[in-house]
Amino acid sequence: MTVNLYWFRRDLRLRDNPALSAARAAAQTTYGVFASADFGALNIRQRAFACGCLKKMRADLAKRDASLTLCDGPAGEAIAAAARRLGARAVYCARGYSRLEREQEAEVAAVLARDDIELHTGRADCVHEPEVVAEKKQAPGDGYLVFPAFYDVWREIPADPPGPESPPNGRDDEDGPLPDFGGAFGVAGPGEAWAADRLTHFITASAGDYRTNAEYPGRGGTSRLAASLRFGCISPRQIYGALAEKMSRSWTLVEERHSMQTVIRRLALRDFFIQLGYFDPSLHDLEQQPKMRGFASAVSDETLQRFASGNTGYPLVDAAMRQLRAEGHVHQRAAICAASFFCIDLGGDWRTGRDLWMDQLLEADEAQCDGNWQRIAGSGSDQASYPRIYNPVKQARYFDAQAVYIRRYVPELAKLPTSAALAPWSVDRSHQIEFGFFTPDHYAKQMVDHATAARAFLARYKAHRG
Repeated sequence: MTVNLYWFRRDLRLRDNPALSAARAAAQTTYGVFASADFGALNIRQRAFACGCLKKMRADLAKRDASLTLCDGPAGEAIAAAARRLGARAVYCARGYSRLEREQEAEVAAVLARDDIELHTGRADCVHEPEVVAEKKQAPGDGYLVFPAFYDVWREIPADPPGPESPPNGRDDEDGPLPDFGGAFGVAGPGEAWAADRLTHFITASAGDYRTNAEYPGRGGTSRLAASLRFGCISPRQIYGALAEKMSRSWTLVEERHSMQTVIRRLALRDFFIQLGYFDPSLHDLEQQPKMRGFASAVSDETLQRFASGNTGYPLVDAAMRQLRAEGHVHQRAAICAASFFCIDLGGDWRTGRDLWMDQLLEADEAQCDGNWQRIAGSGSDQASYPRIYNPVKQARYFDAQAVYIRRYVPELAKLPTSAALAPWSVDRSHQIEFGFFTPDHYAKQMVDHATAARAFLARYKAHRG
């Protein structure tokens, strides 16, 4: 009887999992395993979420008389020990794209090779694999450095339909206990079933209005699938397929199709950042634009603490940072504003902001955090001559005009009139007495003047680039 192991990593699902399907097709019995060492690369919230996903998968597999084994210890030694015990001659997994994931694959393959066990890596979680898009270039091999050119090619490549369910069928009586990391991981639900239900709800109720509502933090117009994508509880091909199917219906309105195309474009941007880091792993540590390397950026510990705790004196920035701390998630528009404030207004290093995201964000992912933070800082994949500077006051007035989002996450501003909640520093003394609200006693004074800080940043930026 031929036996394989399937090593689950960041693809915690049974449907549309090409590498798992390959493992099932190559052997009569396939055991599912997870390496406890993989918890070490996650932040606290992510560990709890991943453990919740594994519990859901275990319960699902148990109904099929199958199991999911936790392999303790260094990944290579632990997986090799499980393979020997279960009589497996091959281990399959979905490929990694990041530097650390690929290094781990090489280490595990080397350990397995000592026992003449092969490691097979299969297709993972992009709509289109990095090489597939890169080979369309006139000078293929290095990937695309700017998103518009990448997207023009990406959108013309036919997307594969999602694959069928292919669960492991081996039952291991020594599957090992899962650790208890608690359950405080945020607003997303763990597991494949939650992700599938959320996708159905999004396609039915929100995708058609995405372009209208998603940019406004107070409207709840986003998919809330970021964490599920990060852990592979759902694949981007499943999301793409559901959107394409809805768009193909004759009764879907033109405006709804445009909105859904906006969602698809975000899937393409996710693929873009993955391929950036895949072709150039140095982007985790170095600026993509060579001219921006060595640009002086630093903040004091006190400044970093005020920013991280949401006490900058700018309501939209503070709401974003408090949402991050409370939920492990930040609305995309608020996140852009907060990141811009940190890099531009405070003069912080994008790597420091990125690390803060990686430490707190439930959906934290190296490629996405590197790509987005570099872009905001003016050192990454952007064709603009100068970095896009987001005015935190104007952003709040435009995208949270009724202060719904601000009141939700900055409770000291919740009872103020809208104009005061959006700009508490503008409330004169007589009205402060009337409202029973005083700055800076009840709300932090602005750390910096935005206009002054932005001008100073641009002057330094231009001088550095020459």
